[in-house]
Amino acid sequence: MSQAIFENVLAASKAVYDHTPLLQSFGMWPQNMTFQSKPATPVPAVRQIKAWHDPHPLHIATQEAAAIANWKQTYTEEEVGFGFLQDYGYIELFGPDGHFYTTEMRGYIAYWGRGLYYPWHHHEAEEIYCVVSGSGMFEAHGTEPKMLGSGACQFHASNQPHALTMKDGPILALVLWRGKGMADLPLMGTA
Repeated sequence: MSQAIFENVLAASKAVYDHTPLLQSFGMWPQNMTFQSKPATPVPAVRQIKAWHDPHPLHIATQEAAAIANWKQTYTEEEVGFGFLQDYGYIELFGPDGHFYTTEMRGYIAYWGRGLYYPWHHHEAEEIYCVVSGSGMFEAHGTEPKMLGSGACQFHASNQPHALTMKDGPILALVLWRGKGMADLPLMGTA
């Protein structure tokens, strides 16, 4: 049962990839993926995700998987505060520790709640966000800040500091990682 639910999330993610040239140019969709049974690890934001209505197929598929997904939070309360942890979470859909095992790339479904500020951080892996639903103000060193909504993408080079602010509502994004540092966690700050 749970495998079928996550296969729906994977198929909806692949549909986003197939219709987004910037994602396709970022890297090849992993060819060798194996489903891994993962324990359900809810985060407080799950109730927000389940209550947020949006017709996007990946949004709906994520809602259907929310209660049984292996949600993660990268940061500690000391780094981001208690409120941030109430309104944030991500699923590693595919990757070494994902619901689907692969070492070719990492793919995440990530959520940040309305009014949340995701502080400056960086990581060695290259990254691309594709907004599924909602919108946010994306900032990256060396570029102008820009408000991005559904279907828009933001690329971050290796170790390029970046931040995100949710102004008008929450945001749900498909996030892909590639290259060196793919197994490392983000570091807070700009250096």
